[in-house]
Amino acid sequence: MNSAETARAAAEKRATEAEQEAARLRRSNAAQKPGDLDALRVEVRKEFTEALARAELSAAAAGRLRDPADALALLDVSTLAGPGGDIDAAAVAAAVEQLVKDKPCLAVADQSGPASVRGDVGAGPRDTAEPEPATPLDRLRRVYTSHE
Repeated sequence: MNSAETARAAAEKRATEAEQEAARLRRSNAAQKPGDLDALRVEVRKEFTEALARAELSAAAAGRLRDPADALALLDVSTLAGPGGDIDAAAVAAAVEQLVKDKPCLAVADQSGPASVRGDVGAGPRDTAEPEPATPLDRLRRVYTSHE
């Protein structure tokens, strides 16, 4: 890791810590003021709902994506919760399915059949009557002259 990457990682860590501290202070201030108790409840419910939606999304992506963290990085978690804070399981499944359709490279490889081999790997019986080259140098000459 070079110095720029180290500095960026440190800055991102400080930013995350500052956001967590700000949230803690907001909750602390809201608890001090009796009128802000409802605001505190709304904020805590929102944080809990987002955490629950992330967990639900990770669980749904576990069997479908190579790395379930990709779903968390690429999908908007806030769209998966209803207005009451309930997680819509159908929306989670649909979001993961759409991600697999849009980015099939993220999907788990299909293990149902044998892997297909492309091209000649140089093994097995040959249909050609051409004799094997006597030396490795002859083999190289054959390869280079056949592609000209």
